[in-house]
Amino acid sequence: MNSGVISVLKPPGMSSGGVLGRIKFILGTKKVGHAGTLDPAAAGVLAVCVGRATRLSQYVMDHDKEYIAEIAFGCSTDTLDAEGKVTEKMECDVTEEELLSVLPGFTGEIEQYPPMYSAIKINGRKAYDLARKGIEVEMKPRIVNILSIEYLGITEKNHFLLKIACSKGTYIRTLLFDIAEKLGYPAHTSVLIRSNCGGTPISEAYSIEEIEEMMQAGDMQFLKSSETVLMDLPEARLRADRKKAIINGLPSTVSLKNGMYRLYCGNEFCGVGLQKDGEMRLSIPLYE
Repeated sequence: MNSGVISVLKPPGMSSGGVLGRIKFILGTKKVGHAGTLDPAAAGVLAVCVGRATRLSQYVMDHDKEYIAEIAFGCSTDTLDAEGKVTEKMECDVTEEELLSVLPGFTGEIEQYPPMYSAIKINGRKAYDLARKGIEVEMKPRIVNILSIEYLGITEKNHFLLKIACSKGTYIRTLLFDIAEKLGYPAHTSVLIRSNCGGTPISEAYSIEEIEEMMQAGDMQFLKSSETVLMDLPEARLRADRKKAIINGLPSTVSLKNGMYRLYCGNEFCGVGLQKDGEMRLSIPLYE
């Protein structure tokens, strides 16, 4: 099995782990991992790394992400989405003007508390497992970066669509809850779609059914090579005869700025190189 990254179009109602299980079965391989969990109730782009490319999981996860979310005012739940138990209800008639008035205050670096119903691990246990057992724990705040919030329109009374670009680690459910709290209303996230992940828009993602059909037909266009995934990194080239040394962990002297590079020895792609203080080392080996 070749290595690479698949942008899977996750359907609502399936866990990220469930997606991995299906992909493992379709591809006939165990070496598969996702780069960033997507809520079971949510849909959209889930980056799945295969083979050697599983070493890129953290790199892909570190990319900014984009979401389309619907905020539903008048009702809040314990999970902050439509799947949870109702915790508060209020009659309201929220206007576009009200919502637009507070959105600028939620862009840039903000502090947010992750929801209890999340995959964050607390003393080795996932927060949502503790929440389901009624065990309350104190969630620590984190700083996230909301790059932009674009208002897309009203879908029905008290329901509004937003497009949100944000840093890794952002919880959209929490963001929408905090926006509503600023206005003095209860609310929950009624629709959540990840529209871009790892630099791949939803239009270029493949459904599980499409991947299965293509695999059966011997067509593996759905699998992006590791080199393609790293095209946003600058390129660094060493002599072809430096491959053995670089693979064995030895540095090469290169006059480049400190940082990460797509590293080649001659014309052969080797992986992610890390340049520091005049020396280049192979940080993430991805050669086949």
